[in-house]
Amino acid sequence: MTTYTAQALLEEFWDMKVPIKPEYFAEKLGLSVVKKDLGYRSGYLDEGKKTIFVNEKEIPERQRFTIAHELGHHCLGHGSAERNTVFPSGAMSYDPVKEAAANRFAADLIMPAIAIKALIEKVGIKDPVRLRQVLGVSSQALNLRLAKLGYFL
Repeated sequence: MTTYTAQALLEEFWDMKVPIKPEYFAEKLGLSVVKKDLGYRSGYLDEGKKTIFVNEKEIPERQRFTIAHELGHHCLGHGSAERNTVFPSGAMSYDPVKEAAANRFAADLIMPAIAIKALIEKVGIKDPVRLRQVLGVSSQALNLRLAKLGYFL
């Protein structure tokens, strides 16, 4: 399996439009995305089935981040696991280092620094609510990403 960084995926496949659709990148890498009720779980990767499962009951912004997160596990070579990020103590396979890496991958993929810079500095979007809507992400995800990139709106 070829490993990809989020930046490499963006360089190879991104059409420079937002919001970024992580399902598109999954498809390019031969993965299916299946939305269904997963109970308390947001999603998981099944490498054997080449499928990312995502909880259809969660809000669209959360689903998009989850797909990007699970895509991160795939691209970073973490393999299959039904990682429980809601109740980590009960997880079958929870590695905080891998989870943090998959979260960084997801943020880098669906909120690329170049897109945020263009939206804030060129387009002039200074309202975090509007920026969140344009990028299709949650307030929490956006706030963490903006802080990492040094933007304080």
